[in-house]
Amino acid sequence: MTISPYKSMRSLLLAIPAVSIAAPIAAQANDVDPEGGLYVSVQAGVTSPSDDSFNGIQAPVAASPGAPGAPASVELEFDEDFVGTIAVGYRLPKLVFGIFQPSVELEYSYAEAGIDGGSFNGGDQTFSGENEVNTFSINYQSDIRWSDDQKLIPFFGGGIGIADVDAEVGYFPNNGVATSPTFALTGSSTEFTYQSNIGLQYVLTDRIELQGRVRYQRIDGVNLERRFVGGGADAFNANVSGDYETVSFLAGVRVRL
Repeated sequence: MTISPYKSMRSLLLAIPAVSIAAPIAAQANDVDPEGGLYVSVQAGVTSPSDDSFNGIQAPVAASPGAPGAPASVELEFDEDFVGTIAVGYRLPKLVFGIFQPSVELEYSYAEAGIDGGSFNGGDQTFSGENEVNTFSINYQSDIRWSDDQKLIPFFGGGIGIADVDAEVGYFPNNGVATSPTFALTGSSTEFTYQSNIGLQYVLTDRIELQGRVRYQRIDGVNLERRFVGGGADAFNANVSGDYETVSFLAGVRVRL
């Protein structure tokens, strides 16, 4: 049996929040110097969403074609695209369990996810458009330190928050009749999100660290609308829902204030 590399990465990163939350509990703190305190972090990189299926039941209004009660299943295929984050946090000037130095932060992230393919009810259609994802989260990070003057520091962590998914996707059947979108998957959905991180940081100065990380993010229960937009119309056809998950690769800088 072949194990998907994407699923293996997802399983690894999903395990991180449990470890990161459990680490500080009942831990005895030891003194450590000097990088504790407030910081600002900025990162950017590439996000790679998995293909997603949004499902519902058609309930077309008069101006929309479709059969009431018929399935509405939209499969979206994503391009790799941009993601950026900015965070303000506090790193404890303490170690727990002897080697873990915790940080807590508030983060905003923005991601784009271009559409490069898809299908409706398994058909043959041309898709285009994008999703925009705005996320506000509370994150925990645990640096792994075995020396006070350590330059290369591994870390892991996780976070929870609220994400807004804004979809503007259009498509048309490849039957030689239409050349512009006849249907759209659209709307804005604000849902719970969780994420996991693992990475490395390099201490450049006593205030500046360079960071690189891999992040898994999942948003459950994204609710959108399928609408008929052919000929300038804008008519409701179906509510559809699905999940959004992605693995991102980010690099950036953390500056101690």
